[in-house]
Amino acid sequence: MRKSIILFLLLLLLLFVIFPRTGMYGFLFDRGKYEYMDESSIEIISDLDELSPKTRELAIKFLEKCGENGLSVRITETYRTQARQDMLYKQGRTTSGSIVTWTRNSKHTKRRAFDICEDNTDEPYGDLEFFRKCAEIGKEVGLTPGYYFKNYQDMPHYELNRWWLQ
Repeated sequence: MRKSIILFLLLLLLLFVIFPRTGMYGFLFDRGKYEYMDESSIEIISDLDELSPKTRELAIKFLEKCGENGLSVRITETYRTQARQDMLYKQGRTTSGSIVTWTRNSKHTKRRAFDICEDNTDEPYGDLEFFRKCAEIGKEVGLTPGYYFKNYQDMPHYELNRWWLQ
């Protein structure tokens, strides 16, 4: 029995050496894969069809209600590849720019989040009242607006936290 446990632990250790893990959930991927990638080629995806079915449904309801309330909303990003999420996470930490995300494990990579801005304006992120009104509508339709995040307010962000509804 003791030999089996030791053998199992050695096998497990060997697997982690051969397949290094990253991130808080230990997903397997090649750590160096994105190190030499031209980051300007990482596409920003804003297509609602890239969201999970339930998130897409709520995003459409959100947009309809915003329109009914005279709010001109543009979806700026929906699904985000892990490569893009990693690039954004590096920003302000190991690369130049401001910090724009606090996690590598985003709801965007799970197709359960989208970002918005105000459309048809010179300052798409400048109107705080616009984002407050949108947040109220987002909450009303069943989304979790980043506007209400306690530790880190993310006004343009909306997500579906009810994973069982995906």
